[in-house]
Amino acid sequence: MEEKTYPPITVVDENDNVLGYMDLFVAIGLGHIRRVSCVFVLDTAGRILIQRRAPDVLSPNLLDFSAAGHVNEGQDYLAAAKAELQEELGLVDVDIELITPPFQTPGFYHGLFKVVLKHDETFTLATDEVTQVFWVSYDELKKMMAEHPHQFAEPFLAVWPHVCDKITV
Repeated sequence: MEEKTYPPITVVDENDNVLGYMDLFVAIGLGHIRRVSCVFVLDTAGRILIQRRAPDVLSPNLLDFSAAGHVNEGQDYLAAAKAELQEELGLVDVDIELITPPFQTPGFYHGLFKVVLKHDETFTLATDEVTQVFWVSYDELKKMMAEHPHQFAEPFLAVWPHVCDKITV
């Protein structure tokens, strides 16, 4: 994997208290809990936009949240979610809603958000991070995860049970 340059990310304790900011790979190497923001993009029919991650990023080529990324120094969860939507999908000025208070899974504290698109959008993908996006129904997504869990990024699989009943239009 080609190593990208990342801004310092937010590391926290088991109660989501900020411990400081550091290089992504240093934080991973030290086993720190990292803050991340994850966004589910929905359409008015209730379909969920799924992305396939690029080959040169963490969790390469796997299916993942519509948009997601680490909370950088100087950001809160919402600011990071908005930045990831713009960076990965080219979405700006969309209504974003917190799904659930931040919670912990192994290695992460997740801020989870949703966006409901009222009309067809053209996505501008950051091809160095995302190679594909596609729409799936809730039932199709559940079936895909049950039959092919190895095709999904681990954080997505860890988060899904906590939010699957909260992702509605």
